[in-house]
Amino acid sequence: MKYTVIYIEAAMKDIAEITEYLSRFYPDTPLRFQRAVKKAIENLIDNPFMYAEYPENPKYRRIVVNDYLIFYKVIEASGVVEVHRVLYGMRDIAAHLSKH
Repeated sequence: MKYTVIYIEAAMKDIAEITEYLSRFYPDTPLRFQRAVKKAIENLIDNPFMYAEYPENPKYRRIVVNDYLIFYKVIEASGVVEVHRVLYGMRDIAAHLSKH
């Protein structure tokens, strides 16, 4: 079964903010970041359970992409993967996840 990936608004905002931040340094960095995130998330279409649950909040699963963490939920009954947040790994993750 192939899953459908949906980006929650907060995740879209996270990606936009990270892209904008990275664009201040090197011209290729934002595009590399976006490609890496896209590739990791595309893997979820065929196998959404390939990444482990996040130990501090098991309702989420976590993908590590360089210095960033992608948090998502699998809604098995409807065949949907919801991408909730994309956060810099050194942020207060618990505070950001508790908002969603």
